Amino acid sequence: MLLSIALAAFLALGGWAMYDGNRTRQDSRAEIVEACQGLVDPDAVMRYGDSAEKVDARPAGDHLCLLRKAGTFEGQEDMFDYFSLTVVTSKDTEPGESRFDLAVRGVVVIAKCADPVESAGVTSLRVTAASELERADRGEPGALAALAREAALRAAEKAGCETVLPEAPRG
Repeated sequence: MLLSIALAAFLALGGWAMYDGNRTRQDSRAEIVEACQGLVDPDAVMRYGDSAEKVDARPAGDHLCLLRKAGTFEGQEDMFDYFSLTVVTSKDTEPGESRFDLAVRGVVVIAKCADPVESAGVTSLRVTAASELERADRGEPGALAALAREAALRAAEKAGCETVLPEAPRG
């Protein structure tokens, strides 16, 4: 009888932990979609760097979104910045073709609009995805470039800018 009660309590506690963990991930996904205006896949953002279960947004300042994720340091859970996204539309002619400019902690995508008249005069978009991590070598090579490319394509679509981008560099 005591074993049955202990087993039932264990199952209830385990079920609650699974439910709570799933709810935290769902809340994090919703926060990413809202903060970044649907420009990036929330699951890909949560996998970027060291995979995260809990993500929230901070006031973004000059960025479209600035995300933090939970991490444990010396036994204490804390939230720290790890990803930012900036989108700037331009009505000035950007030289060259659509392209990627890679930096140590970020990727800039220049997406040229095929027909500026169709996109209300917007000639290009400049999308920057940046790692806010202290070490920029965390995560899968090319993951930041893939996030930047996805954001550029979605932002271009929202702006009515038809564009073609090369595949994201792999690292």
